Amino acid sequence: MDEDLKKKVDVAVGLSRLTGATLIFVGSILVFVFTQAALDPNAIIEINGVPTKDSTDKIVAAIFSVLFPILGLFLSFAPAKLLDKWAAKIIVRLS
Repeated sequence: MDEDLKKKVDVAVGLSRLTGATLIFVGSILVFVFTQAALDPNAIIEINGVPTKDSTDKIVAAIFSVLFPILGLFLSFAPAKLLDKWAAKIIVRLS
């Protein structure tokens, strides 16, 4: 790997780790909010601009929001070799 590509890969890996930390933080808040809404029968959430009290929709929203912290954990704690390889492939392909 040449020096220019190595610098770009290091920046991409650092940004992916920062993105992972952000996804963990924001995703945890979303999970907390949607779990509370799913447990409250009077809570109203909006789906495509339509307010709904349907418990199935609230449970689906809570399950979907769990994906964000999971993706954040992967990005934050994935082995450096794996992220280096992926970032190098993406950067070379986009160049």
